[in-house]
Amino acid sequence: MGLIKAAIDAAKSTLQDQWEDYITCDSMDNNTLVVKKTTKSGQISAKSRIQVNPGQVAIIFDSGKILDATAEDGIYTFDASSSPSFFAGQFGQPFVEFAQRFTYNGTPAKEQAIYYVNVKEIMDNKFGSSSPIPYDDPIYHDIRIKYHGQYTFKITNPLVFFQNVVGNVTSVFTKEQLMEQADAEFLQSIAGALGRCAADGIKYSALTVEQERIANYMNDALDEKWRNLRGMEVVSVALDTPVPDDKSAERIEKFADSRFYSVQENAAGRMVTATANAMENAASNENGAATGFMGLGMMNMAAGNMMGGQSPLAYTTPAAATTPATPAPAAATETAPANEKHCTNCGSVVTGKFCANCGTKVEEEVPEVKKCPNCGAEAQDGAKFCGECGTALN
Repeated sequence: MGLIKAAIDAAKSTLQDQWEDYITCDSMDNNTLVVKKTTKSGQISAKSRIQVNPGQVAIIFDSGKILDATAEDGIYTFDASSSPSFFAGQFGQPFVEFAQRFTYNGTPAKEQAIYYVNVKEIMDNKFGSSSPIPYDDPIYHDIRIKYHGQYTFKITNPLVFFQNVVGNVTSVFTKEQLMEQADAEFLQSIAGALGRCAADGIKYSALTVEQERIANYMNDALDEKWRNLRGMEVVSVALDTPVPDDKSAERIEKFADSRFYSVQENAAGRMVTATANAMENAASNENGAATGFMGLGMMNMAAGNMMGGQSPLAYTTPAAATTPATPAPAAATETAPANEKHCTNCGSVVTGKFCANCGTKVEEEVPEVKKCPNCGAEAQDGAKFCGECGTALN
């Protein structure tokens, strides 16, 4: 017995008139996983037509055993004389090989039915932690987080799913019948998946962008229970931003503050703000402003000790704006040579034409020339008598 694919363009109304039975299943919603279809007689007549819609797999059962199956959408003719066909469709040859292991073995038929399995992606499966779980964050280390989100899964091996999960369902098998157990297994496995993310060095706040990684880790964790035993796989995991518990949040905030104020400029800015606030409070001190400012002075002294002996205000002045102090002019000593030149601006000793301290140009000093009062001849420097006439010079 088996299925033979019929002409796809044949109208449903015509088929219903021409063949014994026309069996189909309407579109299956997100909550419906398996639907059982039977005929009034309980038998599928030869040359009956069976329609398979996209996203469905049809499995024909005869007396509790798989007779035939197809994973290709289309219209099929049920031929009692043919061998099982097992149209693999999207599941490929492994689907055929698995189905053949459960084929009908010649036992006289008692009841025949068609089970339609929903192989579309099943959406909107919410999850969340009832209590915080440990997370070894690469920065904040041992914290505890609460998480929630939603995931999708897909029936990737309909025959395994039917054989091990559904069984001989009377009419419809829904998601609710599966999820109580599946959700418990999912929550157990996602804790392990998040632990692997922590080992990969992913910060707790960056988990929301690691959906593919988490889904892969989930499938690894659920491989034995879901893929092999139930024919299901996780497709995607949408994790909302995890929330640290109160104790962890306080620890994270303190760590962030310490890291921020470890930069000297940031610490100085914080001290300036604190000083300004303290000055405002000191001015309004109920015991008098003097008492308040005395306490402020002690606080500034302590702050200066913490800042290496400097006021925090020193860190708020840009280095480029600092003007170097002008050195004091050198004072002339009593032992300085009589012919030594001095700057007329700052008084510094000058050896060239310009003052090295302030840049003022220095005029050359012209020595005074003595003349003889008798003959008018110029006298030599330091002479007491005229060299021309011998007249005494004042």
